[in-house]
Amino acid sequence: MFFSRKTSPFRIYLVFVLLNYCWEAVSGQLSYSVSEEVNPGTSVGNIAKDLNLNVQDLESRMFQIVSGSKRKYFDVNLKTGVLYVNERIDREELCARATTCTVSVEAVINDPLKLYRLEVTITDINDHAPAFSEQMQSLDIAENTLPGVKFGLIEASDLDVGKNGVSTYKLSTNDYFSLEIHKGGETVSADLVLQKSLDREHDSVIKLTLTAVDGGNPSKSGTSQIIINVLDINDNHPVFSKSLYKIQLSENLPKGSTVIILNATDADEGLNSEIEYSLRQKGQDRVLDLFQIDSKTGEILVKGKIDYEENPAFEIHAQASDRGTPPMSARCKVLVEVVDLNDNAPEITVTSLLDTVKEDAEVGTAIALVSVLDKDGGKNGEVKAVISNETPFKLDTNYKNYYSLVVSGLLDREIKAQYNVTIVATDEGTPPLSSTSIVTVHVSDVNDNPPRFSEPLVNVYVKENSPVGSVIKTVTAVDADTNQNSQVIYSFLQSNSNSLQLSTMVNINSETGDIISLQSFNFEDLKTFQFKVQATDSGVPPLSSNVTVNVFILDENDNNPAILAPYSEHGSVNSESIPYSAEAGYFVAKIRAVDADSGYNALLSYHLSEPKGNNLFRIGTSSGEIRTKRRMSDNDLKTHPLVVLVSDNGEPSLSATVSIDVVVVESTADIQTQFRHVPVKEESFSDLNLYLLIAIVSVSVIFLLSLISLIAVKCHRTDSFSRYSAPMITTHPDGSWSYSKATQQYDVCFSSDTMKSDMVVFPAQFPPVDGELISINGGDTFTRTQTLPSKEKVRRNPVVAYVLFVLLDCYWEAVSGQLSYSISEELNTGTSVGNIAKDLNLSVNDLESRMFQIVTGSKRKFFEVNLKTGILFVNDRIDREELCAKATKCTMSVEAVINSPLKLYRLEINILDVNDNYPSFSTNSQSIEIPESTLPGATFLVLSAYDADAGKNGISTYKLNPNDHFSLAVNKGDSVSAELVLQKPLDREKQPVIKLTLTAVDGGTPPKSGTSEIIINVLDTNDNIPVFTKPLYKTSITENVPLGASVITVTASDGDDGTNGEISYSLSSKDQDHVLEIFKIDEHTGLLTVKGKIDFEEHPAFEIRVKASDKGSPPMAVQCKVLIEVVDLNDNAPEIFVTSLINTVKEDEKIGTAVALVSVLDRDGGKNGVVHCDIKNDSPFKLETNYKNYYSLVVNGQLDRESASHYNVTITATDDGIPALTSSSDLTVYISDVNDNSPHFSDTLVNVYLKENTPVGSVLKRVSAVDADTDQNAMVSYSIVEIKSNSLPLSTMVNINSETGDIISLHSFNYEDMKTFQFKVQATDSGVPPLSSNVTVNVFILDENDNNPAILAPYSEHGSVNSESIPYSAEAGYFVAKIRAVDADSGYNALLSYHLSEPKGNNLFRIGTSSGEIRTKRRMSDNDLKTHPLVVLVSDNGEPSLSATVSIDVVVVESTADIQTQFRHVPVKEDSFSDLNLYLLIAIVSVSVIFLLSLISLIAVKCHRTDSFSRYSAPMITTHPDGSWSYSKATQQYDVCFSSDTMKSDMVVFPAQFPPVDGELISINGGDTFTRTQTLPSKEKD
Repeated sequence: MFFSRKTSPFRIYLVFVLLNYCWEAVSGQLSYSVSEEVNPGTSVGNIAKDLNLNVQDLESRMFQIVSGSKRKYFDVNLKTGVLYVNERIDREELCARATTCTVSVEAVINDPLKLYRLEVTITDINDHAPAFSEQMQSLDIAENTLPGVKFGLIEASDLDVGKNGVSTYKLSTNDYFSLEIHKGGETVSADLVLQKSLDREHDSVIKLTLTAVDGGNPSKSGTSQIIINVLDINDNHPVFSKSLYKIQLSENLPKGSTVIILNATDADEGLNSEIEYSLRQKGQDRVLDLFQIDSKTGEILVKGKIDYEENPAFEIHAQASDRGTPPMSARCKVLVEVVDLNDNAPEITVTSLLDTVKEDAEVGTAIALVSVLDKDGGKNGEVKAVISNETPFKLDTNYKNYYSLVVSGLLDREIKAQYNVTIVATDEGTPPLSSTSIVTVHVSDVNDNPPRFSEPLVNVYVKENSPVGSVIKTVTAVDADTNQNSQVIYSFLQSNSNSLQLSTMVNINSETGDIISLQSFNFEDLKTFQFKVQATDSGVPPLSSNVTVNVFILDENDNNPAILAPYSEHGSVNSESIPYSAEAGYFVAKIRAVDADSGYNALLSYHLSEPKGNNLFRIGTSSGEIRTKRRMSDNDLKTHPLVVLVSDNGEPSLSATVSIDVVVVESTADIQTQFRHVPVKEESFSDLNLYLLIAIVSVSVIFLLSLISLIAVKCHRTDSFSRYSAPMITTHPDGSWSYSKATQQYDVCFSSDTMKSDMVVFPAQFPPVDGELISINGGDTFTRTQTLPSKEKVRRNPVVAYVLFVLLDCYWEAVSGQLSYSISEELNTGTSVGNIAKDLNLSVNDLESRMFQIVTGSKRKFFEVNLKTGILFVNDRIDREELCAKATKCTMSVEAVINSPLKLYRLEINILDVNDNYPSFSTNSQSIEIPESTLPGATFLVLSAYDADAGKNGISTYKLNPNDHFSLAVNKGDSVSAELVLQKPLDREKQPVIKLTLTAVDGGTPPKSGTSEIIINVLDTNDNIPVFTKPLYKTSITENVPLGASVITVTASDGDDGTNGEISYSLSSKDQDHVLEIFKIDEHTGLLTVKGKIDFEEHPAFEIRVKASDKGSPPMAVQCKVLIEVVDLNDNAPEIFVTSLINTVKEDEKIGTAVALVSVLDRDGGKNGVVHCDIKNDSPFKLETNYKNYYSLVVNGQLDRESASHYNVTITATDDGIPALTSSSDLTVYISDVNDNSPHFSDTLVNVYLKENTPVGSVLKRVSAVDADTDQNAMVSYSIVEIKSNSLPLSTMVNINSETGDIISLHSFNYEDMKTFQFKVQATDSGVPPLSSNVTVNVFILDENDNNPAILAPYSEHGSVNSESIPYSAEAGYFVAKIRAVDADSGYNALLSYHLSEPKGNNLFRIGTSSGEIRTKRRMSDNDLKTHPLVVLVSDNGEPSLSATVSIDVVVVESTADIQTQFRHVPVKEDSFSDLNLYLLIAIVSVSVIFLLSLISLIAVKCHRTDSFSRYSAPMITTHPDGSWSYSKATQQYDVCFSSDTMKSDMVVFPAQFPPVDGELISINGGDTFTRTQTLPSKEKD
C-alpha cells in the first residue's frame, strides 16, 4: 500500500512501527535536558520510572523510541529503563542559532498501545570560536578624507549562542584609526573611525588587525586583517615632452598614415595619471577635417586628403588631459610642413567662338580658344597640349598655355555632322600627368544635296470604282540636308502619253506627297496611266529630282455574266425536247455565258435548279452542259421547267439566270442526235443465243475502254507535275501561303461541285521586286501589302554649343608680351586702370572697327575698355577677400581680343588690400572650466580671432582686461595666438564665476579691433562627506507585504556642489546577504522597498546597514543603520503529516483497525496555531484523537476490494486564525484481496465450428474465464469434464491446455462419420480454498469438398465405351442423351454442373449445365462427321472443384427405321437444269456484275478520297523540286486543264483544315514519282 502525503522542508516525518492492536490516547509529557557533544551512552534519565512502567514489561510489550529523523539520537535500555544518548549531538547542527534547542522524541508501548511524547533540551557549550566571513577586508579611503569619518566593518559570527557568542571587538595599535563598538540585542558590531588625516605620499597602504572575542569561559577569538588603501587626489598636470613639435609631411599620404607621436606624462596615480590626447576643437576646423589623434597613444594620423596646393603647412594644437575629477590638462603645438608632389593633372579649359562650323568653312577658320592650367609649379606646371585623334582641326599656339582650335581640312556635314576633338594636355613632372578634354564641333548645313526618291519607278495598284478623293499612294523623297534645306515640296510634271488630262485624274499634296484620286476609275475604260512627280527642297538655290509613277487599275467584279445565244436571259421562253428513252447522261442543252470583267471576276460557274422532288438533270459547273442524271420513269413529268444560274467568282459574286422547259417526247423522229443515223437492223435474228453473245461483247468493250481512259488520265496528270519549276504565289483563307516556279499561264476548270477557289495564279515577273503582294482570303476579298525599300537614310540633329566669345572672321596669330596693372580693392566703378590702347601700341581709332574687347572667363566682368579713349576701367565692385581669400598676392587674369587680324593679349591686374575688415571671433562668448585646486602658472588656450585682411592689416596682438587671477601670454609666429595664465589660486566659495574681456587688434592704420567675452567657471573639489539626518532609523512592517512596498526613506546631504554633492544610496553588501535578497534601495531617493518575501516565521526582525556615497572622485561615503520589526500575520496554513502503519488493508479487516498515524502542525502561534482535523469525503475510515494534534486513522465500515480496490481519503486541517486557513492531504489506502470470487466464463455455452480433415494438434478454440480477485486468487487453471453422450471417448478426440485454455484436437475428424460432439470445461482458481465454474462446449464438424462426383448408370466413367445414335435429319434441339451424377459431399460441395467437349471445328451439340441433357445445336450437314466423340465433364462447386468425365460416341445414321424424326419423309427434288441458255445468261450477269462492281468501286474510291478530306480535314502537302511547299483549306476537288504550251505544273489544291488530325502527306518529287506518308489518327473513326 502506498500513501500520498504532503511534505514540508521544516518538519520531520513521523515513522512508527506496525501496531497490531487498537491504541489509546496518551496524556502527560516528560522533559529532559542534556549538553551537546556528550559521549554516546550518557544517561539522560530513567524513562520507565518516570512513566510508571514496569521494567520487566518493557521487552515483552515491545517498548521502543521512535524518531522521525534519519539519525536516532536517543535509545532506551530495556533491561534498566534508562534513556541514553545513542549518537553524537551537535546543537549547532540541529538548531543553528536558535536560543532554545529541543528534540522531540516519541516512545511507543504495545498491549495496550500507548504513545508517549518526550522533549529533550540540548544546552550549548562554548565549542566554536568567532570567525569572519573574510580573512582580509579592504577599504579605499581618499587622502583628503576628514577625521571623524566612520567606516563599517565585516562582523564576525559565532555558532554558539547566548554568552558564548561574540562579545566585543579589538583593533591593533595604529596612528590613524580607532574602533567604535555597537551592542544591540543579540548582535555586536564595530565601526572604524578616522582619527588623523591620511597622507598617500607618506603611507599609501595601512594594515590593521581586527579581533572578535566571545563571552565563553575560557573565551575564544577570531581575527581579520584590514587593508586601508589611501586613494590619490588629482593634483598634478600632464606635461608634454616638448611644447613645440615640427615635422615634414608629403602630400597625398593615404588615410591612416602616422604624422607624429606625442608623449605626455602625469605624476599622479591611477585615473589621475591616465592621459587622454585630443585636438583642440576651437579655431582649427580645417585641421580637424584632415587629422585625428589616438586618444590613448597620442599618435596623430592623417584623416583626410593632404593637398599642398590647398594648405602648404598646418599648425596643429594638441591637448593632453588626465582622467581625474576635475581633469587636469596641458597643450602643445605641432607645425607640419607639407612637401609638394606632382599630383595635379593639367586642367583644360575650352571657350567656344562659333556655334557651328559651316561645312564649306575655309581652312584656318578659328573654332575655339583652349587654355591649359597646372596647379603644380616649376617643371610640374609646364604643359604641352596636342590633338590625339585624326580630325580636320589643329591647335595653333598663342603664348604660354593658350591655344586656338582652327580648321585644317575640308568638312562635309552629310558625311560627318559632328567631330569629337580629343585634346590631351601633359605636364613635365615625374611621373608626367595628363588630362583629356573632348570638344564636340558641330558642322552646320549648306544646301548641297537635292531631294532623292528611294526608287526611280513607282507602281501603284488602284481598284476600279474607288471613291474620289482617296489617297492612292504616298511618295516620299529624302533630302540629306537639314532644316530648311531638307524641307521638300512635291508637284506633278505633265506627261503627254496619257489619253486624259492628268489634272482631271489625280492631284498631289505638296507637303506630304499624298497622291489623291480626282475621279473614279473604270478598268474596262482605262487600265493604266503614267506621270512624274517632282520633289524640290527649300534651300537657296533650290534643288529637285523626279520619280515616274505607273498607275495600274485593278479590276473589280462590277459586271454581271451575260447569257449567249441561242438562249436569252430569265423572262423569255426557251425549250428543248428529249426522248422518253433517253439514257443517263443524255445531252439536253449547253448554256454559254461571258463576263465583261477579267481574271477571277470573269471565272463563271453554272448551277441548275429543278422543281422540288425532281432530280432528273445535272449541269456541268464549268462547261454549262445540261444532261440527264438517270432514265425516265412513268412517274416523271412530261415537261420539266429548269432554271440555270450563271455566277462569277467575284466578291461579292454576280449572277444571271436563264429558264429552259425540257419536254419529254415519245418519238425521236424530230430529235437530232449523234445516234440518229445509225441504221436500224431489222429483227431478223430470232435466235436468243446471238443476242446474248452481242450483249457480252458490248459490255466488255465498254468496260475495257473506260479502264484504259482512266489510266491515261491518271498518267497525264502525274507527268504534268514534274517538268517545270516556274513560280506561283498562293495565299489561303487560313493565312497560309505557297508558291512555285512555273512561268506558264494556267486555265483552271472547276468540277461540277466547285463553288469557289482560293487559288491565285500570277503571270511572269509578278509581283515586282518591291511591289505588292495580293492575298485573296476566304471571304473572296483581297488585301494589298506594299513592300518597303531596303535602306533608309538616318537623320541626325546637330547639337548647339554655347557661345562665350565673338566670331572671329580672320585667322589669328601668336601674341607676345603681357601687361600688368595694380589697383586697390573697393574702387568706385569707372575708376581708370590704365591706357591699354597706348600700352599695346594700338590706334584708338581702330578699336571699334576691329572689335576690340575684354574677354573674361568669370560670370562677372570686373573690367571694360572705353573704345573711344582706349582707357581700361573698373566695371564692377572688386573685393579682394572674395576673390583671393587670405592669399598674400591677389592677381586677376584678363584677355583682350582684337580682330583683323586676330590678336589675343593677356593682362595681369594685381588687387591691393585695404584695411576694410575688423578682427572677429567665431563666438562672442567663450567658456573655460578650471578646478579650484589648479595651481598658479597653469595656461589655458583661448579662441583666436580672424581678420579677412592680409599682411600688416591682419591681427597684430591681443589684450586682456585687468583682473586679480589671470594674465595674457601672446604667441607670434605664422599666426598670432594668446593663452590665459593663472596668477593666483582660485576659490570657488568666494568667486564661482570670473568674467574677462579679450580684445584682438590688427596692424592697419588706423587699427581695427574685435572682442570676445571669456567666462571662467571655477569647478568644485570633493571635500565634504555626506551626512545622514539620523544615525539610526527604526520602523515596523507587516509580513507578506507585496513586492515594491515602501518601508522607509533615509536622507543624507553633502555640502559640495555638482557631482560632488550628488548622493547615491546603496545597501552594504557585507554580512547581510539575506537583507539584500529581501530589500532594495533607490540609489537616487533613498527609498527602501520590499524586494522579496517577508516571513515573520523566518525573520522576525531585520538590521539593515545603508551607505550614502557622493559622486566625487574619489567618492566620500557614510553609513547608517535601519532596524525593522516584522509584525506577524496568520499566513501559515496547517501542515499535515501522515505515517502509514500497515502496507495494505485486507478487505475482511475488522472495524477499528488502525491504518495510519496523522499529525498536524501550524507554524503560527496562539489562536492561529490551534488546529481542527477531520475527514472531508465519504469513506469507510475515521480519525480518532490521540492527544493535542495527533490522530489515528482507523477502519469504520465494511471493505470490498472488488467494489473499490483503493480509497482516496482527504484529511482537512483548519486553524482558528482570522481568517481561518485550511490545508488538506490526500491519503490513498489500498485494499488487499481475499479469495471470495470464483472464475467466471463470459458465455455459458461455446459453439466451435471445425472443418473436417483438420490436422491433429490444431487449436480448436480458446476458452477464457476471468476471476475478479487478484494475484494468486485470480490465477485460473482449465480442465475437461467428459459427457457420456459422445460416441467416442473424449480423451481420444480433444485435450485442453490448463494454463491458456487452448482446446487441441487429438485426431482428424470426418464429416461423413461424425457431425457433432459435446463436452464441458472447468476453470479453477488458485485461492485457498479454490473456487471453480464450468462452461459447455459444442463442436460442429464442417463439410469439406473431399469427394469426386460419381457418374450414374447407364453410363460409366471415362475409360469405357458409351454410344448413342441420332438420325442425319435431326433438327436443332434433338435429344441425344442425359448424363446423371451424384456427389457424396453436401451443400455447395455437392452442387454439380455439366460441361461438354467436342473435337476441334465441331460445334454440333450442347449440354444442359444443370440437367446434363445433351441436345443438337443445329441440323446435320454433309461436312459433318458420321461419328462424334463427346467428353462430358461433371464438376462440383467446391473449393477446389472436383470432377469426373464420361465419353460418349454419337453416331449419325442415314436410316431412320429405329429413330423417329419429323424430317424423315421430306421429298428430294432431282437436278433438271442443263440448257445452254442458262449458262449464257450466267455469263452475261457475271460480266455485267464485274463491270458494275468495278465502276462502283472506282466511284466509291473517288468519293471516299474527296469526302475523307472534308470529313477528317486531311490535307495534301506538296513539296516542290525547289524546296517550297503549299497547302489550302478548300474542301473542293479541282479538275485542272492546262493551256497548249503548258509542259508541267507544280500547283496543288488542298482540302481544308491543314495541318490534319490524321491524313496523308503526298510529296511529288522531281522524278515524276510521289510518296505518301500516313499520319497517325488522333481519334478512332467509327
